[in-house]
Amino acid sequence: MLHRSPWIKGLVCAGIVASVAAVRGQAAAPDNMPKIIAQDGRHALLVDGQPFFMFSGQTNNSNAWPSMLPEVWRAVATIHANTVEMPVYWEQIEPEQGKFDFSVVDALLQECRQHKVRWVPLWFATWKNGSAHYLPEWMKLEAGVKYPNIIGRTGRPVDSPSPHTQAAMDLDAKAFAALMGHLKQVDPQHTVIMVQVENESGAWGSIRDYSPAAQKLFEGPVPAEMLKPELLKELKKAPPPETG
Repeated sequence: MLHRSPWIKGLVCAGIVASVAAVRGQAAAPDNMPKIIAQDGRHALLVDGQPFFMFSGQTNNSNAWPSMLPEVWRAVATIHANTVEMPVYWEQIEPEQGKFDFSVVDALLQECRQHKVRWVPLWFATWKNGSAHYLPEWMKLEAGVKYPNIIGRTGRPVDSPSPHTQAAMDLDAKAFAALMGHLKQVDPQHTVIMVQVENESGAWGSIRDYSPAAQKLFEGPVPAEMLKPELLKELKKAPPPETG
């Protein structure tokens, strides 16, 4: 029995079981990029053209810094993981607006290679558990004006960025694109095999944004894109939201 480590959130077997029978004889993509394939009703993750079973551990939220990693690697070795899930923080890579610093990302890549594990970065940016804790400081300083938070039903701000602030969404997309571009350049050996695009978006303390701009959209017509028959068919399959 494994004891829970304060440095690793626990054992995570990413829900992809690679079946050799399912992919036998299938050629890898020309660029050999990691990918998920489907064949004969089965699914598999290919890494370097071969089926890969992801047996992974995930670090705690704020442990993806080089100084914290010795304990992480001890925990990874204990569970014999072949993959580690570690965050990349927006505040970490863009300390000044428009000026990117990927030195920590490069250090994490190097450490993963030294310990012979693959890496799944988790993008901690606009949201993490619905909160704004990993936004760059220059955005937090203007959270009440330029990059506002959600307004709750009672009119009070909620500790969660508003998804209706286009400027903030555009900056997030730009930062994420810069991260992916950097990984493409410095990781030709595919140490990174997946990326979680936005970690746990949503909001604490309010079911939605009640700001004037959000309320106007809420009371307006349903976007035509949402009324397409194929989308409505899929929405009917979804379970009802929890109300508790």
